[in-house]
Amino acid sequence: MQEHEKIPYDSFAFQKYWGEGMRLPGQSKGLDRWFFQWQWRNSPIIDEQDSDKPVVTESGYYASYVIGAQWFDEAKTMPLVITTKHGCEHIDFLKMFSICFNSGIESKEFSKIYAVDMDAPRIKAPELKSVLSPLIIVHFLSVVKDIVKRGLKKDYVQREDNLKKVKGRIDISANERMNILKKRYDKVFCRYQEYSEDTLENRLIKKALTFSQHALQIAEKSDSFLSLQHTIHECLSAFNNVSDQIEVWEVKTIKHHKIFKEYDDAIKLAQMILHRYDYSITNINTAEEEYCPVFWIDMAMLYEHYVLGLLREAYGEKIHYQVHGHTGYPDFVCYSPQVVLDTKYIPRFEHGNIDTYIVRQLSGYSRDKWIFPTKPDANVPCMIIYPVEGAMNNPFKGKRLEEFLNTEDHNLWNFHRIAVPIPLYSALSSYGL
Repeated sequence: MQEHEKIPYDSFAFQKYWGEGMRLPGQSKGLDRWFFQWQWRNSPIIDEQDSDKPVVTESGYYASYVIGAQWFDEAKTMPLVITTKHGCEHIDFLKMFSICFNSGIESKEFSKIYAVDMDAPRIKAPELKSVLSPLIIVHFLSVVKDIVKRGLKKDYVQREDNLKKVKGRIDISANERMNILKKRYDKVFCRYQEYSEDTLENRLIKKALTFSQHALQIAEKSDSFLSLQHTIHECLSAFNNVSDQIEVWEVKTIKHHKIFKEYDDAIKLAQMILHRYDYSITNINTAEEEYCPVFWIDMAMLYEHYVLGLLREAYGEKIHYQVHGHTGYPDFVCYSPQVVLDTKYIPRFEHGNIDTYIVRQLSGYSRDKWIFPTKPDANVPCMIIYPVEGAMNNPFKGKRLEEFLNTEDHNLWNFHRIAVPIPLYSALSSYGL
């Protein structure tokens, strides 16, 4: 099914179990984000005798601005797979994720875009196979890149080797078996500790980088492929002194670091990548990827960070994200020129009027003294950014922000609209999209 469609199962039968619906976890105060929600909607069914007569209002669970896979029932026998309007396989998600990556988004913000449950039974969803793996990989690379900048963490690593000189302590039984019995008196088998980068955590990260490299080769039809591969090569070069030999049982036993936040995130994501392919690189190319873990992606938040990446690419640090105001947190604020910009993941903004609540919301931001401490010379322009479909480069690049303020909404002073496309693969021209 697609975003905003009614859940195909009997909503009334599960109302006691789901209540209002499935709310997304980890929400900030004031946010109201759902995987699906109980709603009342007008049915589009037409009466046979009177084609202009609308039919009754219909209630039930409806999907939100979220895509992903979830079990609808407690017994986990009823899969629920939600895709975008024209199918997820048409959208260049790799490009969207890499633009978010290049925007300087922090790992904790990236984590708000999606969530994955690796413990729940997997769901057969071939239509989503182009979505989840690139997202986890790009998130993983953003964290590893920060680790490389700070330097790899070192620790004491247990070693064992047959040496010419005693180092650490002699392993009596191993030395007798390997040297004494064979009359190799010039050698001594020792166990010792070495302060090194070749820790279990770094081995796990390097192993996941290798898996990521193979997985991205499948998605190389995206123009973001080369830049991400370059990032992987940079990261792998920093792990030259680290082995990628690690056993499955060791992967599962590595504990997370509370002190080293980047390592904590990298370990979780690395474990997720290896688990995604059952710890075998050969599974990257198999049909097993038709089965995906339970997960969700908040498309509205993904689009917001995608636009942030495009704005930062064009205007750099002039774009401020989520400025703390008295009336709320506008998505983006620019102070030169003064503009309030807000993304709305609602394609219908291309035509029709802007909803009153949105006008009030943005008008409040433009008059907020916490956001604009110095009184503006005139009303601050408000710009609504909404999605359309199409393979397109950054519409802001090479243009001054003032150029987008030339066209004003026909009903509102100083309100402007700009369409920022969700990127599609260029091959989609044959689909008529």
